[in-house]
Amino acid sequence: MSRTTFRKVITSEETIRNINKNNLYLVEKFIKEKSTRASQTTIKNYKSCANIFFSWNYLYNNNKSFTDIKKLELSDFFSFAAEELKWGSARTNGMKSFLSSLSIFIEKFMDDEYPDFKNIILKTIESSPKEFRREKTILTDSQVLGLLNHLSEISTQEACWLALAVYSGSRFSELLRFTTDILDENHTAFGDLFMETLSPIRTKGRGRGGKMLKKYILKDNFLPYYKQWLLDRKKIMKEKGKEHSFLFIKDDGSPASGGTIRSWIIRMEKYLGINFYPHSTRHFLCTELSRKKIPQPFIQFLFGWSSSEMVNIYSDLTIKDQDWRELENFKL
Repeated sequence: MSRTTFRKVITSEETIRNINKNNLYLVEKFIKEKSTRASQTTIKNYKSCANIFFSWNYLYNNNKSFTDIKKLELSDFFSFAAEELKWGSARTNGMKSFLSSLSIFIEKFMDDEYPDFKNIILKTIESSPKEFRREKTILTDSQVLGLLNHLSEISTQEACWLALAVYSGSRFSELLRFTTDILDENHTAFGDLFMETLSPIRTKGRGRGGKMLKKYILKDNFLPYYKQWLLDRKKIMKEKGKEHSFLFIKDDGSPASGGTIRSWIIRMEKYLGINFYPHSTRHFLCTELSRKKIPQPFIQFLFGWSSSEMVNIYSDLTIKDQDWRELENFKL
């Protein structure tokens, strides 16, 4: 029961080959300059945005040079994105950010070639308010524990992955970076309640390398699943003749990939009978910590957020879920 979204594709190898050569040159120079400090994920997103926008420009806007595109034509593109491509706010704002960044690059580095060029993106296209394009999944404690028990019987590795996701709040990509040599059950923090990684791992953040942060895992919740998987992992690695420290592995003993994990998620989703996606585990942990009245600054630290406002965004507690002791004053 995977989540589905509408997707219309206007890019192709032939279309990209026919993109205005000047536009390809501008994008190439822009990407080269950004690559010195942006993450690979950011660069990949820039390239995707460039292919989509300039494919549209080729197909529907006479393949004009980017420096000659007018405000009304930009408006036409974003109308096309909303009506034909069915883009939501995230895709729209991402494209706006790319086009604005490209414009700033041209103003800053190519003003000798384009002295009259101005960044018109921000003044032309308003940011779209954030919206949820797909139904949000809010996991309950009973669902998580039920799934962990089920996985423990069929795959100790999948149970360990879920336990790590749920009790560390780590992102999908971060979970793949955990290794056995940064996990030590005796290396703890905050009153022995959390396992602290021996060294930081790369997390999402600005810059080519992202933010390097230590991760914290609820020890007693995670440890049983981790220990059981370590025993099975050792047997598989020996049998397959592999040696590396990545925690999660493929059937042949090599490090697990994103595709490996997604195959597990399909099985988890089938068992739960609801849409299940890795990011829901981050919401789950934040919600549980909030439910137990853990102070916001502490939750912010655990997740590595730069703003405490993220706690409110990730916590799924409703007004009715919270304890309003002040209402006792109205009881007779």
